[in-house]
Amino acid sequence: MKAWLESLEERERLLVTVAAVALLLLLAYALLWSPFYSGYTRLQGTVVAQRETAQWMEQSVQRLQQLKQGSGAAQQGLGGQSLLALADSTARAQGLAGALKRVEPEGSSNVKVWLENAAFDTLVQWLAGLGTSYGIHAETVTMERVDGAPGRVNARMTLQAPEQ
Repeated sequence: MKAWLESLEERERLLVTVAAVALLLLLAYALLWSPFYSGYTRLQGTVVAQRETAQWMEQSVQRLQQLKQGSGAAQQGLGGQSLLALADSTARAQGLAGALKRVEPEGSSNVKVWLENAAFDTLVQWLAGLGTSYGIHAETVTMERVDGAPGRVNARMTLQAPEQ
């Protein structure tokens, strides 16, 4: 190779040397710099995504803490009232007084409620309110449509107080 290079004229040697240096630079870029730089930019994108995820998680933790503190009413239980009185008073306050036919205790932590010709939407809102405000949940619910009255139901349910 050295003999071949010496056999070339001065201009040709310079041209071959410059071409070899250019080829080495091109190979260094293609094999070293380009993969390094593309990996670097990919990692930067990953860091940005991870930061966004961490920020979302922090916001979620704060929101969960707010919800946990806001559900203090549910954690307080019935607030000193009996389940029977609470079911009756909240149903009447929700606008179910005309539909409320009977409320009777069943054991120490359950109450049976009978409603006739009650508005379904109002009934569901009442049940949801009992759950979020007092931690009361419906253990069993039976509903039947009222013929000729859309959105009206007859319902029998057993409500259960939260454990204290």
